[in-house]
Amino acid sequence: MKLSQLGEFGLIKNARDIFKSLNENIVVGIGDDCAAIKLRKDFLLIATTDALIEGIHFKLKYISPYQLGVKSININLSDIAAMGGIPLYALLSIAVPPSFFVKFMDEFLRGVKQGAQKYKVSVIGGNISSSKSEFSINITLLGEIEKKYMVLRKGAKAGDKIFVTGCLGDSAAGLEILKSGQWSVVSGRWKKKLIDRHLMPTPRLEEGRFLATRRLATSMIDISDGLASDIRRICEESKVGANIFTKNIPISKELKYFPSPQLRTPNSELRTSLNFALYGGEDYELLFTVKPEKVGKLKSLWEDMKIPITMIGEITKRGVNLVNTDGKAIPLTKEGYNHFKG
Repeated sequence: MKLSQLGEFGLIKNARDIFKSLNENIVVGIGDDCAAIKLRKDFLLIATTDALIEGIHFKLKYISPYQLGVKSININLSDIAAMGGIPLYALLSIAVPPSFFVKFMDEFLRGVKQGAQKYKVSVIGGNISSSKSEFSINITLLGEIEKKYMVLRKGAKAGDKIFVTGCLGDSAAGLEILKSGQWSVVSGRWKKKLIDRHLMPTPRLEEGRFLATRRLATSMIDISDGLASDIRRICEESKVGANIFTKNIPISKELKYFPSPQLRTPNSELRTSLNFALYGGEDYELLFTVKPEKVGKLKSLWEDMKIPITMIGEITKRGVNLVNTDGKAIPLTKEGYNHFKG
């Protein structure tokens, strides 16, 4: 059955059934003009929103509707993680062509639901509209944070050390493999580590909350547009500079072998692992700064965490530079992804 047969209200009913919630703080859920929720005393409400547009952020030939649903919610959860917050509620708005099949939409909605349920998030409303050709998604995520624990992009000081969680560049390399149309020749390990890192990113909610509640991070951001762009955002908000040590940037063993001799992509000689890590984007790892006197405490407390952290640089008074293995500092002028610059 196509959506043109099911109709708007049929799709809303399907969504309402899929996202039925038993959260006791939801006073009014899907089905009214607004959702209504109770807020806890002494907590701040935090909110973020993200749009995904077919042809710009995703292509349906690369990603299943279920994966797209999970990714849609996870990239918003990553913003909550970057503040050290607790995600609670989501509003989902979509514009979809009438020619789409109901099965496609059900799988997409189940992906959103599974991604949300994993982190105890309730979908409480949104909007559904038709579109002429492209599928577009917008999710607004609401969460909470104790004011005393909230971490912002501003707060970094000269001398602070710069850290990241996980590895960088995998997602961009995964997208490159998909674009090549040759992913069938790539080993299963590459598929799991690189392609899946692009299609199904993991929000670092536990890690962000850990850093916030222990007051370890002086500033923090999630890496959505690439390290080169997102370190600049911290520097701009904090009115500082940064030195990034190229030899310290964490790169997975799979990415180090990219591009594979089996895989030929346009300009593959320029697709170095370092370039992917610096400019690729969509890693959704956390980039944060720590006072030098707290680095020892951070490393000690972090031993029980599943995701590794790496110190990749330090905050300076001005200028954003890459420091090569020979110790030479080069101004970091190139940026990662920018919607209006390409």
